[in-house]
Amino acid sequence: MLGSFDRVRKMFADQFEPDTQGFVYRKFMNSAPIQISAAERDRYISTFNRYLKYAAWGSGGGTVILGLSLAFYATMAGTNLPEAVLYIGLGAILVAFMAGYYWSWNLPARELHGRATMGEARSRAEIRQLFFEKLTYGQIAVAAGAGVILILKANAGGKMFSGWNLLWTSFAAALFVLCAIQAFRKWRFESQRW
Repeated sequence: MLGSFDRVRKMFADQFEPDTQGFVYRKFMNSAPIQISAAERDRYISTFNRYLKYAAWGSGGGTVILGLSLAFYATMAGTNLPEAVLYIGLGAILVAFMAGYYWSWNLPARELHGRATMGEARSRAEIRQLFFEKLTYGQIAVAAGAGVILILKANAGGKMFSGWNLLWTSFAAALFVLCAIQAFRKWRFESQRW
């Protein structure tokens, strides 16, 4: 379960860039840089990673408790609660997770709010360059593969263009278009650099 957060951990850590005097913090990798020490960087990253660990176990535990509670109620009362109760419970768990996530993600920005910046925020061109440098064709292929799975799911009953299957088919088509656009944009960006 915790391995699924590796990408999120990397995105958080990427906000801290090495500098001649230690590190600079750029919120979402694009805001104005703020000088920080290596100890501050390590503390922010360990705090965020610790939150993810506790949140994963808490969300998983909360989901199990919710499921067991609903099953216990159904057994004791001889009737099921409306499905809405399950969705409300899962929604509450998700809201708690996301609130903690954003609180933990924004901890450096809150603590460094009054500190002087060391330069300007990145331009749109610099942000685009960073995005395409980090984006791989493998990631695009994985997204396109997800589209193939959606098409297979929609076609499983033989009625790909009816009911909910139409939604899955439309979503897969949009995903294919997005993947093609991103692959073309990445190729064009790389060809302009040479």
